[in-house]
Amino acid sequence: MKFKYTIAITGYSCWSGLGFYRGINHYKYKHYNDKYKINKNYLYSDSIKYGFYGLIFYINPPFIPFAIYKELYRLEVNMRNLEDEKNTEYYNTVI
Repeated sequence: MKFKYTIAITGYSCWSGLGFYRGINHYKYKHYNDKYKINKNYLYSDSIKYGFYGLIFYINPPFIPFAIYKELYRLEVNMRNLEDEKNTEYYNTVI
């Protein structure tokens, strides 16, 4: 019984961590590819804020099907080595 809860908690924690990581990557892409940025510095506080937005998106049960679809899309892009696709905005956004 205890083992079952441990697996669930570990899976939920890893899924939440993935959401946090995707949020940070979204901020990095947005920051470095913004056409209209004027002397904007990379801020770690904004990066962490985007990370928490990604975490909330991945944790929320109604959004889990969308997150799973996006992860399957990223998996296909990585398995097929589609380097051009990795540089698109759709690949790098959370939603």
